[in-house]
Amino acid sequence: MDEGLISKRYAKALYFHASDMGEEALLYHRMQILETLLRKMPEFRESLRSPMISVKEKLNLLKNATGKNPEQSYLDFIDLVMTNHRGNALLMISLSYQVLYRQKKKISVVHLISAKKVPGKAIERIRYLTEQRTHGKVEFSTRIDPSIDGGFIFQLNDIRIDASVKGQLNQIGRRLAQINKSII
Repeated sequence: MDEGLISKRYAKALYFHASDMGEEALLYHRMQILETLLRKMPEFRESLRSPMISVKEKLNLLKNATGKNPEQSYLDFIDLVMTNHRGNALLMISLSYQVLYRQKKKISVVHLISAKKVPGKAIERIRYLTEQRTHGKVEFSTRIDPSIDGGFIFQLNDIRIDASVKGQLNQIGRRLAQINKSII
């Protein structure tokens, strides 16, 4: 069976289970922590995949890795996933849960990348306008990347606006390459 489909099914079941227990928001934050651990710590990921480590030890590792006092829905979830030997799908499940939670709670994700620090007032204005347009909450993150040489890259969910100098130069380069190909 397709890993993406499996992940979505587990995430959906987990969301409704957590929702019934009133823990969906707490679990959302725990899934963000789990995602970060799985992405940035290959040793953690490999420990969960290792056949040399017992299911009980893996459960203990997952229980302690994401912080103190895990929610009952999280404990039920990791028990189900590890018992069914789906540990390799944990990253995809955590991502699918986050996507589902955001859809249900009408939360948009905004990433703003700029060459220099953006003033706080500008960020608050962008956040406000985005909330007005999307009729929901906004999770906002900013990052400074001097390599874009100026301008900004704005991403709202799946929409990306590249108004950076680097992006503009790349676009001009692609156009010139196309023109060059058509001439030859």
